[in-house]
Amino acid sequence: MIIGFHHPGISVPDLEKAREFYTRVLGFEVLFEEKWDAPNSVYDQGVGLENSSARGYVLKGANCYLELWQYTAPAAAGDPLQEGANDYGISHLGFEVDDVPAEYERLKSLGGIVMNPPVAFSDGGSAVYCRDPFGNIIEFTTAGKGFPALNELTMISDAQ
Repeated sequence: MIIGFHHPGISVPDLEKAREFYTRVLGFEVLFEEKWDAPNSVYDQGVGLENSSARGYVLKGANCYLELWQYTAPAAAGDPLQEGANDYGISHLGFEVDDVPAEYERLKSLGGIVMNPPVAFSDGGSAVYCRDPFGNIIEFTTAGKGFPALNELTMISDAQ
């Protein structure tokens, strides 16, 4: 049985900059730090890589965790700034906020990258896509009539 969404994991080129960004912009708190060096067959099996080395933070938020990882081996490939929301894989991280324009301005002031200005929808909701300092797409959204707020969702325990 699936209990709920637990965490997204983000690989970044600068772990400390990512920690500062996500704690300041989204209010996450550091739960613990983790590190491993190659060779480590347990971690290699867990992440599906060979001879991996990484350092990371597990952050806790209001209703989920967030993992940030900086791998020192193997070398990363690709550039998230060149990928769009239409590219394969996880396209963005969506966060419900109470004021999209205010969070958009705060993200910009803390090193986020602007993609477009916020949009208001006819059902009362609003949204904006932007990027963290490393190119990962973040969406800030408020609930509208067609997309209920998180606190309106039926919990698994309620549905049984």
